[in-house]
Amino acid sequence: MNEAENSVGQSEPPLPGESAILRQYIKNLGLYFEEYDIPAIGGEILGLLSIAQQPLSQEDMMDVLDVSRSSVSTNLRSLLMAGLVERVSVVGERSDAYALSDDALSELLEIRLEKARNLGEILQAGLSGLPEGHSARQRVQDMLDWASLVENAYQNVLTQWKARLNT
Repeated sequence: MNEAENSVGQSEPPLPGESAILRQYIKNLGLYFEEYDIPAIGGEILGLLSIAQQPLSQEDMMDVLDVSRSSVSTNLRSLLMAGLVERVSVVGERSDAYALSDDALSELLEIRLEKARNLGEILQAGLSGLPEGHSARQRVQDMLDWASLVENAYQNVLTQWKARLNT
């Protein structure tokens, strides 16, 4: 196999363009996605798949990210279960390839929306445990109001995003 050909027989290299800039982009997305409770390597996989011109094999990801097969495999399983990545069959190839899911951005919004809902439930439970007149009630109520605003904002963004995808 020549240098420009990856393991699923594609003629394009996994990292198109200026690789130093793109490697930093991948690293930065790895760090960013940790905020979504996705391990850094999982975020790096998402970053790599976001710039790949075609689906990539696990071997491609291992080579570009310089990580072990088990790390790629473990993170791919999590990303597949979260709906952020999809398995793609490549004609004439034995191994599967992976691509960023068409719904990945919607799924990320769903994750944020769920976190906002969870926070609201926690705050509601805390508020219900505080007696009337307790000095912390207003503070917890303000936090609950904030969580509700965030939840509504994420719901609105998700609705707008899905509408955009359907046009």
